[in-house]
Amino acid sequence: MADIVDPRHEALIQHLFDRICIVLEMRGFEFRPLRRRLRGKGKFRSFAYGYTKLSEQLVTIDLYTPRTMKPRKLDAILRVICHELAHHQSPPRLVRVGWKRVVMAHHPAFWEQYKKNVDIISRDAILGEHFV
Repeated sequence: MADIVDPRHEALIQHLFDRICIVLEMRGFEFRPLRRRLRGKGKFRSFAYGYTKLSEQLVTIDLYTPRTMKPRKLDAILRVICHELAHHQSPPRLVRVGWKRVVMAHHPAFWEQYKKNVDIISRDAILGEHFV
């Protein structure tokens, strides 16, 4: 299996990611597609759409479905990018639940930020045509 399944698809996603960073005014972020070792085998068969590192400005997104390696829809990929960038805009918080302290990554303010990101991107002239 080739390392890059569809170079045109990955180039388009890279272009859209750069445009999202410009629209959301978040410069300096790096985009990486998730690479799988084997089709549908091993630890890279997870169903996670993407992840980010808060210490670095790195966003990794799974561009292909896990088992069949078909390209995901652009709408889904753009929403995952909004989700991962919202983690940098609204970082995890320490929340008290009873007597415990829990780090909450998806707190209510995070989801508000995610909705704002999706709204801004859907109103953009270039990115808005990729939303369903």
